[in-house]
Amino acid sequence: MGDSPGKRLASFRQSLGLSQRAFGAAIGTSHATVAFIEGDERDPSRAFLQKISDTYGVNADWLLSGHGEMLRAPGGGYEARRGSVEPADRSKPGHGDVTYAGIEYAFARRMALSISAGNGLTPIDEGEAEGVAFPVAWLRRQGINSDLAVLVSVKGDSMAPAIPDGALVLIHVAERSIASAGIYAFNLDGESYVKRIVPQSSGADGRPSAVAVLADNLAYPPIVLSGPELNRMTIVGRVRAVVAQV
Repeated sequence: MGDSPGKRLASFRQSLGLSQRAFGAAIGTSHATVAFIEGDERDPSRAFLQKISDTYGVNADWLLSGHGEMLRAPGGGYEARRGSVEPADRSKPGHGDVTYAGIEYAFARRMALSISAGNGLTPIDEGEAEGVAFPVAWLRRQGINSDLAVLVSVKGDSMAPAIPDGALVLIHVAERSIASAGIYAFNLDGESYVKRIVPQSSGADGRPSAVAVLADNLAYPPIVLSGPELNRMTIVGRVRAVVAQV
């Protein structure tokens, strides 16, 4: 199964049918870290070994040296694992990506870009960074299609305390029109923002003819756009969840 820790890790992951992103997200590790270890560019840390032992039941001695059984005996080595990650049943409609401890999860892509909850920021897209797993049942209740949901980081404090500086927001890009008041990601005059948008009036077609763009932090003044000014705004999607450090 390979003659190095990285090759053994890659073979084990592939035997589960998991991508590097799915494998890493289940243990709270970026797919880049998994890729570095599998490419033998980085040695697995003790914390990484603990995580894959807890989650997947991997025998750390086998991974490091190739000796012993691939899966450790219960109670041996690291602490007994609390559950195992398995591929989701793809024959079911609306399936997720993986199942852990009997709960099905789907991964939202985390994009390597930032948008502003301040005075505006031009996004720089560096590709995907990693993913975060959300329970499929919760996504369904919220009406979120995980294939059309992305995570991006927010810079600035204009939406604090609802969205702290540095938080991740889950943007549902399927919602690209202002159907009701809510927090949206949008482009305005070439810069990207996350702000609360409240329709002020509607036109004959039912779409907003004027909107107020509001910050939760009162240090930032509101903006009202109406008529042709609305053409300056392009909705990226609606913010449906916030992931912040506590």
